[in-house]
Amino acid sequence: MTTTSRVAAGIATAGLIVAGAVLTATPATAATKGNISIYNNCGRPAITTIHRLNGDMIAGTGAAPAGSRFSYPVYAGTYQVRVPAGARNVTVLNVSGKVHTVSVKAC
Repeated sequence: MTTTSRVAAGIATAGLIVAGAVLTATPATAATKGNISIYNNCGRPAITTIHRLNGDMIAGTGAAPAGSRFSYPVYAGTYQVRVPAGARNVTVLNVSGKVHTVSVKAC
């Protein structure tokens, strides 16, 4: 096991909170999707979108109500989440058969 895979396994096992993003693990099969979950903590409606790295939008809301949570199933990979706090690249991992959920705060 390489150092990189040990670090990734440690992150997947322990969970991670970085810059408003929370990473959690759930058991999965190869066909199972993880989730990108966006929490609108702005106190007002907010536009939230999820994009592939090539710019294609795959999900979003025009005005997510204050206090709402929007979640979208995705395959393991890297995505860009655009929220009022700015654009953030997030990675949904598939480590040892577990696909993960990434949570992002909108503000």
